[in-house]
Amino acid sequence: FIPFVAAVAVTAAAESPPLQQPEDYQERLVDWIRSGQNGYFHPHVQWQRLGGNGPYAMHTTVDLPKGTELLTVPRSHVLDSFQTHDECTTVARMLGENKKGEDSFFAPYLSYLFDETTGGTTTGMLPGAWSEEGQDLLSGLLAGEGDPDDGLEPQSFEQRDVFDVCGKNFRANLASEEVEDEDERQHAQDAYLYWVSRSWSDKMVPILDMYNHRNGKSLNVESTSAHDLDSDITAYALRDIKAGEQLQNTYSECMDHDCTFGEIKYFYNTARIFNDYGFVEFYPRRWPMNAEGQEDLVAEVNEDLETGQKSFQWIFETPSQSTLEWMEDQLERLKGIDQDFRKAVANHRNSSEAGGRRRHNNIEHEAASLLELFDAYVEVLEMGLKHKVGGVGITHEQFEKDLQEARRSAGFGDEL
Repeated sequence: FIPFVAAVAVTAAAESPPLQQPEDYQERLVDWIRSGQNGYFHPHVQWQRLGGNGPYAMHTTVDLPKGTELLTVPRSHVLDSFQTHDECTTVARMLGENKKGEDSFFAPYLSYLFDETTGGTTTGMLPGAWSEEGQDLLSGLLAGEGDPDDGLEPQSFEQRDVFDVCGKNFRANLASEEVEDEDERQHAQDAYLYWVSRSWSDKMVPILDMYNHRNGKSLNVESTSAHDLDSDITAYALRDIKAGEQLQNTYSECMDHDCTFGEIKYFYNTARIFNDYGFVEFYPRRWPMNAEGQEDLVAEVNEDLETGQKSFQWIFETPSQSTLEWMEDQLERLKGIDQDFRKAVANHRNSSEAGGRRRHNNIEHEAASLLELFDAYVEVLEMGLKHKVGGVGITHEQFEKDLQEARRSAGFGDEL
């Protein structure tokens, strides 16, 4: 069952020519999508740099009413596993198509992923793909010299190796052989990590995977299911969107199978998003306070978009005395290493030796992420201790009620 989009989507009139995208690879992707049957990219949506010189993000240049069609990716343009539901098949297809170069139908998308000269994306974003030095700093932040099981999340951030997941003979010529070339092995691992951070289960959906993630009031994009093979995939305005707004969807509140129709909202938390996507999400941030005996405890920090004022609430339950003591210990530990940690990160950022395989490590991203994660954990621990006697903001019962209402609003009724 597909939500209401097809019935209410407002397709933009073609009274003015489509905007030119700032980079060639972006324009090429848009042209490729539009060339497919039913393919669509809104003529008044454009990639713009955040902050003037930051990374690119999609923005609308006109007001868009709720339900407006933003993007339709033809089913023919989706890289999938041929209904095997096997990620290794998808990864193998990515590698096989990329090997064809410009002869591949998927070249506009795969060159964005893999071509170093294209400038679209980069390797080394996920903590599991960081340099050894960056991972050592991250381990020190999360647990120090103590047991990782007693530290902050993610307690384990290493990503699995594609040759462990898909077999030692993955991409080899014969079943009895293994790929020996180190560049080919790294290329396969890069493809696997792109699957980890960009896929809808076994499917890679071009351009849809380029919307940035945001929950809360900034969330303004939703899409139809990637898993209905009889339909194309359409992204649409979840609410009225003002000209100049960034278009942002959600990795944890989406109304489809990948988000268990909203059920993972508080469980696929900020720490897990950091582990799987390589960034500390903007507010609201939902942090696991996983002290022993309170594995479901979540601390949420939000920020008012207009005033910048921060707010805090406990999700599902309040902390026990032992959890509060654990939080106090973690905060004391972080404050105790503050200056040394920042110096170490600065040295890491400036070291020419950092990352033995510079091509696959993004040292600037590692350094910025380490500081952002450090400050975010200090913030939530301080606010949590300040509100230790506060009540529960969302109970399990209230969440179930809100979830059913969200599902009904998305057109699913009570059938899930």
